[in-house]
Amino acid sequence: MILKTLSIFLLSTSAFFSCIYLVEQTYDYKNYFSITDRLKVEIEELSFHSNVLIEEVQYFRNQLTLREIAQKNLGMRAPSKKEKFLIFKTKS
Repeated sequence: MILKTLSIFLLSTSAFFSCIYLVEQTYDYKNYFSITDRLKVEIEELSFHSNVLIEEVQYFRNQLTLREIAQKNLGMRAPSKKEKFLIFKTKS
């Protein structure tokens, strides 16, 4: 009788702790899943910003290339202060 009661108690205790362990594992899974989703969103945002920066660098590189070609091959130069004219628009 004592052996039967003891075995039922041990089985009940192990079932209880198994349930607690299962709840903890489920919590950890959901927690890590949310962290993973958050990191994926951050990666997408950083990728977007990286692409924008790459496009800006390419734009400025192209501008520098155009300037070099204009100066070396076409003989163009920036105007001096005396050659610059300012035009002001008056209110009508």
